[in-house]
Amino acid sequence: MNKKRYCSKISGLSLLEALISTAIVGIGFAAILQMTNYSVQSIYSSGERTKANYLTNVIVEDVLGHKEVQITGNDNFSDFLAQNQFNSEFCRQQTDATRNNGDIYGGDAQNNFQIKTRKWEALLNNKDYLNCRGNNETRNFRVFKIGSRWSQENNILVNPLQTDINNDGNPDEPYVMDEVMYIGRVQMNLNDGRKRKFLYFQTDYELKQ
Repeated sequence: MNKKRYCSKISGLSLLEALISTAIVGIGFAAILQMTNYSVQSIYSSGERTKANYLTNVIVEDVLGHKEVQITGNDNFSDFLAQNQFNSEFCRQQTDATRNNGDIYGGDAQNNFQIKTRKWEALLNNKDYLNCRGNNETRNFRVFKIGSRWSQENNILVNPLQTDINNDGNPDEPYVMDEVMYIGRVQMNLNDGRKRKFLYFQTDYELKQ
């Protein structure tokens, strides 16, 4: 066999082929890095949503577990929350420090209601529990006090009556059949406000006498 003739048929890689191969490999690595970054962000967002769900459940359990507790007068926990909206503006403070972290029983906490709200503040004003990814994130809890048409209380939302189905000139029964109904709403704005989570639940009620 003629070695010179055999070796002349073996061609190596040209510079252009090497550059094309390098570009293809580079594109593949770039796609892998983007996928890795997306996976890390997804895991982080999922963890934040899980923590937000947990903190929401903490608030709900505190409200439902203390709905029979009363302070001065006839005010219960739902009345207190309807008059004192809980709102955490920690993410809008543009600060890395935490506020009221662990200081639940001190200060002006004079009753169980204030102790609960201070606990929520200590949890939500701490990046160790729920981080802030922007200034548009808010965490608040509000109780709406809704009354029926026969309710004698003032300054509460009265549910509108249904239409007069019987055509007798008398409005039909309203949707709300209780004397007073309390509806709580927990709101969590995550991912710089782009992801919003709401939970509505009945905190308490008073039956019509």
